Amino acid sequence: MYKCLKTMFLNIITPCSRPENLQKIAQSINIPKEWYRWIVVFDAETVPDINIDAELYAIKDSKSTSGNAQRNYGLDQVTSGHVYFNDDDTTLHPELWDSIKDLDNDFISFRQVWKSGALRLTGFNVSLNNIDSHNFITSNCLIGDTRWVLDRYDADGLFAYECRQKSKTYRYIDRILSVYNSLK
Repeated sequence: MYKCLKTMFLNIITPCSRPENLQKIAQSINIPKEWYRWIVVFDAETVPDINIDAELYAIKDSKSTSGNAQRNYGLDQVTSGHVYFNDDDTTLHPELWDSIKDLDNDFISFRQVWKSGALRLTGFNVSLNNIDSHNFITSNCLIGDTRWVLDRYDADGLFAYECRQKSKTYRYIDRILSVYNSLK
């Protein structure tokens, strides 16, 4: 069912309740088009009228918090490559692609800072409350049927931990490759 790739192909999943930020996020994606796809899932009944180069979906789930149903819907669209969750209040770090493009590890994590530049998370301790949806990348092969718990704000830590536990080729990049809520 899932195709494991040895080269980096990135499925960027963005749960979205702030469509006004999507143009800035689109401008921050400095990845050659053949090496990524952008999946935007709106927390809405229908897809709003917006012009961006992405696959657009909409799902509304009253049991979901923090875009977790939208993340799960995005995961259901992925059948190969790696997955990166990019929230709708955060741009891609300008050095992310160059830092990961030659890697074939099945789980990758890295440092995350606040907008001020102060360290927020090291990304090394992949566990509850120590990892954010925006400072790890996982192979789709690790994900399988693992999904985000709909009603938990800390579901990113649970999801990352479960994927990391299945990992055979983990890579920690001791660099800042994520700025938390860069658009807030």
